[in-house]
Amino acid sequence: MRDETEHGPSFADLRPMKEPTFVEPGRVTFPVYPDLPERLLDDKIHPDPDGVLPHVLATLSAYAYAGYDQGCDAGTVAMMATRLGLEDNRCRVFEQRVDALYVSSAAYLLQDRERRVAILCYRGTQPEDIISILTDADVHPETLRVDLDGVTHEVHAGFYRNMRATRYLILQALDRAVRGESVDPREEGTYGDGLEALYITGHSLGAAMAALMAVTLVHEPRYAHIARRLRAVYTFGQPMLGGPDFARACERATDSNGTRLLRDRLLRYIYDRDVVPALPPRPVGPYAPFGREFHYRRPRHGVDAAFAALADAAAEAVSLPGDLLTGTGPLPRLRRLVAVPRRAREQGWVERRDPALPYPQMDSLAGLAVVAPLAFFAARLALTRSLPFKYSFEDHGPGRYVNALAPEGVLSEFGDVR
Repeated sequence: MRDETEHGPSFADLRPMKEPTFVEPGRVTFPVYPDLPERLLDDKIHPDPDGVLPHVLATLSAYAYAGYDQGCDAGTVAMMATRLGLEDNRCRVFEQRVDALYVSSAAYLLQDRERRVAILCYRGTQPEDIISILTDADVHPETLRVDLDGVTHEVHAGFYRNMRATRYLILQALDRAVRGESVDPREEGTYGDGLEALYITGHSLGAAMAALMAVTLVHEPRYAHIARRLRAVYTFGQPMLGGPDFARACERATDSNGTRLLRDRLLRYIYDRDVVPALPPRPVGPYAPFGREFHYRRPRHGVDAAFAALADAAAEAVSLPGDLLTGTGPLPRLRRLVAVPRRAREQGWVERRDPALPYPQMDSLAGLAVVAPLAFFAARLALTRSLPFKYSFEDHGPGRYVNALAPEGVLSEFGDVR
């Protein structure tokens, strides 16, 4: 187990020989969000109307991949949190590997200097790490049974083991934060009234662990004092965790405040044709999502839009016989088929409110073994870049989410014009 803490720099540290903050006429361009702690403490609307929180949490989820030799880099994450607006933060990293069990678990816990805000950010699938890739894209996942309010449900064993591997240290650190202590165990004493707002986030495998940690906090009475501080969960490119009964149990659950947090404040973001939110595929068993879904559609025009709509319609029509054979029923598929022309005209982020229009579970292993890899390679060639594939590994990259979620006019974390 690796357990280390880094202290985030000040604004002045990141601007040597310059002013601590950078002001242009009418706006501050460094840090990205000077009022970020106040925005994180605001509990009125999720996602916030300005789009700040999705952008911040997607950016931190992307930089959670920082490191070398498959190890984490808390210094980089602490620095990026400062650039975003959390000056002098504390960043503690927890990491554990058990290769034989496909465990590659890593999480960063950020705390602002006033000790009022914490962000738990799970690292996703390392591109060069075969262990985490096997965990994320396992096409025949083992399941484990977990107890939710006296009823057992099956969940993806790989995701669950990864979350559990670091959970006890994370909960100890969060308990310290609630009491007003630093998440850095080297710092003694309390400050202020303690933790007020907790956010959990992650991309890919990290998104799955983030969602499962939220389930744990909401359902375990012993963690109620931490769950009361949980404002929202933002996930990016999240795979599904368990079956329809598990999803329904999560939707019904209420925390100690009476909030259906797993239904209303677990926000899943999907970039265009990202393949991972459609996993695990249907042949291994039924899986279902829960929470609120936000889907990004790239702008398409003319022939490109027509081909994309045709491809979506063909994919839905071809899958109808499978729905009949599996007993799923044709109605959800027919509703999605009817909605294809309307969806083809959509651009940008759209919340999917109609339960008949979820991001579908992948119908066959061909989507993972053939379609998504072909889309990845097609994107590298100008001639085939606009071909309409149903799924794509290319759309799963964390940078896709960061760029698509950046509010208009906001500079990058390095102060560059987008």
